[in-house]
Order: sequence, then C-alpha cells, then structure tokens
Amino acid sequence: MDERKRLILNAIIQDYIYSAEPVGSRTLVKRHRIGLSPATIRNEMADLEEMGYLQQPHTSAGRIPSPRGYRFYVNTIMEDYVPSPGELKKIGELIAAAGLTLPQSPRQMAKFLAAVTNYISLIAGPADNLQEIRHINLVPYSISSVICVIVLSDGAVKHHAIGIPEGVNPGEIEALARFLQKNLQGLKLNEITPRILAGLKADFTGSQRLVEEISLLVKHLALVHAQDLVMDGTANLLKEPEFRDIQKVREVFETLEQGEQILRLLVADPGPMDGLGVRIGPEIGLDSFADCSLVVATFLLADRQVTLGVLGPARMQYAKTIGLIRWLQEYFSSGGY
Repeated sequence: MDERKRLILNAIIQDYIYSAEPVGSRTLVKRHRIGLSPATIRNEMADLEEMGYLQQPHTSAGRIPSPRGYRFYVNTIMEDYVPSPGELKKIGELIAAAGLTLPQSPRQMAKFLAAVTNYISLIAGPADNLQEIRHINLVPYSISSVICVIVLSDGAVKHHAIGIPEGVNPGEIEALARFLQKNLQGLKLNEITPRILAGLKADFTGSQRLVEEISLLVKHLALVHAQDLVMDGTANLLKEPEFRDIQKVREVFETLEQGEQILRLLVADPGPMDGLGVRIGPEIGLDSFADCSLVVATFLLADRQVTLGVLGPARMQYAKTIGLIRWLQEYFSSGGY
C-alpha cells in the first residue's frame, strides 16, 4: 500500500473510531491536512474498498473500516500510545480507591480495568480447586464422528463431538477409549502437561489424527478448568452507537454468559505481540462477536499469572487500549503497587 492510501486509511479509521459515522471525502478534507482534492480522495477510497480495507454500508454513505482495514491499522499504521499525566492520575486514583488488595482480587481488578478502558473487562486467574478426571469415553455419534465424554470429580460432565478420520474402524475407537481411560483416569487437570499429552500420542499405536484431536480437547479442558473467570463493565457496551440494536446486544450478552467458551478465548495463544494479542471481528471466531474486538494480555499479579481480556466494539480505540494495557502490565509485573 502506498503512502497516500495509508494516510487516507489512517484518517478514516481515526474519524470513524471517534464518530461512529461513515466518513466521506469532504469530511477528510475539512478535518485533515491531506492536501488532496475530494475527487482524488474518493478515487483512493474506492481503491481501498476494492482492496478490502474499507466498506460502504449504504450506497450514498461514506466508508467505514473493514476488519482487514483495522488489522492493517493495528499491525502497520498504529502508533504507540503513552498515557497522559491526566490518565495516569486517574489510574492512580482508581488503584488507591481499590486499595492494596487490588492484585489479589480478580473482582477488583476487573472493575478497575473496565473503568480505565471503558470497555468490558475479562479476567482469568488460577482457580482455587482443580478437578480430577474420573471417567473418559468415546461414544459413537454417526459414521463420521464420536462424542468424547469426560466426567470430572465434581460431577461435571463435558462432551465434545470429534470427527473420525477416514479409515478408522470401531475397534480402533474402542481401543483408544480404553487407552485414554487407563492413562488419564485419576489425573488432576493441572497435572495434564504437554509432556503427558506428547506421551499419549507417542504410546498409542492407532490413528494419530484422532488421538491428536482428543489431546487438544483435554488440553483445553485443563486450561479452562484451571481458571476462574471474572467480568465487569458489560454496561459499557451499551454506550457504543453500534450496539443500539437490542438483538445484537442480547447475542453478545448471551455469549458472555457462556463462561467456559469465554475462558477458551482467553487462554488461547494470545498472538505474536509479546504476550498481548488483538483479535478483530471474525478473528474472534464467534458470530455474536463479529462486530467486536478483543485485546488479550498476560499479567503477573501477586506472583500469580492471570490472563486479561478487554472486549469492545470493532471501532475500538486500539492505540489507547493497547497502550494502557502495556503500561499496566509493566506496573503490576514490577510490583509498582
């Protein structure tokens, strides 16, 4: 992308983040010193739309960023954000109001983060009680799938459909079920390490694709059940113009109620940004979050590693949100509190 297109894309994203209104060429001329005529800007906007970085919600409207446009902005254009003295003062006041127990209290941390970012905060920290696997079985579901059923020591039953690779016969599935029961029964979820899972795959002589799928399922189960989820700031989403649609808000809130699903999002690999990742719209993987963005980061709080998420509209103030989280990461990891 040439410099002129980058300049126009950046200006459109900045305007749309703050106005939530489609941006037209004349608006860009008035608000930004681009030095181009409206006609030239319209041509560049049309090119950006054709390239997939912009979209036009209505024929007569201006353009808005697409998920690809936001991704390009976050990866390439966005400048580092440093909290202002006023923002740092506000953060200090919020920390003081929360008291010295802030690092030890996920509830207080979630409330604090929601107040700082004005978005929804999600905190996943180590759970107090970890469960054991009491029973694991593979139940035939169709000619191409089985249900992996896992019963935990607290009575919880987890099940997940898994596709059967071509060429795997019922006898091999039964053998795998016996193998899993023998090797996983009685293990605490926090004892299921990558080494344990690698050993399962090495020791089982049948379908490696099938045992790989189950290993991933058990890994996610261990990660999810090793975490407690705390959430705050859901009302912040109602302040955003794109969530005036009650049905859209209902879908987001219903998904947020699915604690295990949200934990899966948080404990997944955050991405390449030094322990901080940004997932935009469809990248989150949930239809109800298609108009949202999720920033995920890992913190060290009172010697406990926690995963933090900030959920907001796709029209998120990315630079500010990421800048604040980076600052908080350093502050809490250094024991600045």
